[in-house]
Amino acid sequence: MKKLFRVLALALVVALGAANANAERVEMPVEKMPAQVQTFLNDYYPGAQVAKSWAKMMRPTTEPMWYRVNLDNGTKLWFDLTGNWYQVDAKKSSVPASIDLLPNIARKTITDKYPGETIKSIKFKKDQYKVRLSDGMKLKFDKSYGQVVKK
Repeated sequence: MKKLFRVLALALVVALGAANANAERVEMPVEKMPAQVQTFLNDYYPGAQVAKSWAKMMRPTTEPMWYRVNLDNGTKLWFDLTGNWYQVDAKKSSVPASIDLLPNIARKTITDKYPGETIKSIKFKKDQYKVRLSDGMKLKFDKSYGQVVKK
């Protein structure tokens, strides 16, 4: 049974590696990305300059897998196929306070329990928001209610 599991695991790793080998990063201006990407940038990063932007394309099709935008202030943004954000990483600055990406209770928890700290990154994955604060604290909030699930 263990041997079968190992063989299946190895086959999965090989299959994923082969799929990734067919992916290609292609430079793409923001204007050619979904409207949601452009709206996000206009709403939360008005006046910011795009340093680089691209799409990860699956070959042989020309269908994008995801989009990435790097701003001149060092902020990195990831968007899914339809233009919905799933990661904002502002290591050199902070995620703008005006961004309402987190549930209200999660923002209130950060404001109340970590006064003076700024959000450095937010990542949405499956049913959780992962947040890193300026003091290095990492928090996870559930999608439904914004409650802390792990520190």
